[in-house]
Amino acid sequence: MTSVRVSILASAAFALLALSACGKSSKAPEGQVVATVDCKDVTIHELNAEIAQIPNRGGDAPRKLVESVALARVIERKMLAEEATKRKLDKNPQFLLAKQRTDETLLVQALQADIQSKVKPTPRESAQKYVADNPQVFGDRKIFTLDQIQFLRPANIDQLPFKDAKTMAEVEKILTDANIEYRRAPQQLDTLTVNPALTTEITKLSSSANAEPFMFADQPTGAPAPVIYVNMVTNAKTEPFIGERAISYAQNILQRQEIQKHLATELKAWQDSYKTKIVYAKGYAAPVLPGAPAAKPVGGATTVAPTAK
Repeated sequence: MTSVRVSILASAAFALLALSACGKSSKAPEGQVVATVDCKDVTIHELNAEIAQIPNRGGDAPRKLVESVALARVIERKMLAEEATKRKLDKNPQFLLAKQRTDETLLVQALQADIQSKVKPTPRESAQKYVADNPQVFGDRKIFTLDQIQFLRPANIDQLPFKDAKTMAEVEKILTDANIEYRRAPQQLDTLTVNPALTTEITKLSSSANAEPFMFADQPTGAPAPVIYVNMVTNAKTEPFIGERAISYAQNILQRQEIQKHLATELKAWQDSYKTKIVYAKGYAAPVLPGAPAAKPVGGATTVAPTAK
């Protein structure tokens, strides 16, 4: 029995205890109402939304048991929320700020979903053309094995002599001398998932008789600063990605690109329309941000930023 099942069994009893009649009435809820909490309805829609949040939806646990756990969660949340309201915690300034931020975030997500729903599906012919126009992603897809060094982009990167480094050992020495923490480990890079421009550059660099390290930058979600990746290709193998899988993959890529295009267009229009409606207090005007400086090439190689599709 899985740990999910154990958790479900431990929680199911609470649902039964929490279901009590509203006031003096002993009539059980019916229709789309699956329970009441102090006379407030819990609907089947709330229950289904809660079930969707259970990892793997309970796995091999019986459906009714999963429903009991999900219902117990909803009931407990409503019960505790009501107790918090009785203590007037819903009037707390910090709560109001958090609630406002959450509401705004959900509205933005709903707006994005609304725009996405109006973008027409990518035609099959467009996807086939994309596959044909990008052989390095599909028919000639390669998986590179890299000797890679990763480090957070330091503020003084322009002053570090990376352009003179011809080997990974020399890159390590530069980082060590500058007291910069780094991580060195083998990695794989699949041309199916990166910017074709990066694939072209890596292919050119790795095929050179005097191959040298090359560098690119990215900022993963949650990283406090851009991450610099210094690489040497140690192996490359070709694994074609073709047929219906490739066409479906291309359709998804083009669909996402079209959605991003629509979102960017709408955002620009809204920004322009709101310019006259936004007034800043003194000292709080939006700063004019310079373009992010590009990392210096390593050993003369061109720096290319990867872009996941």
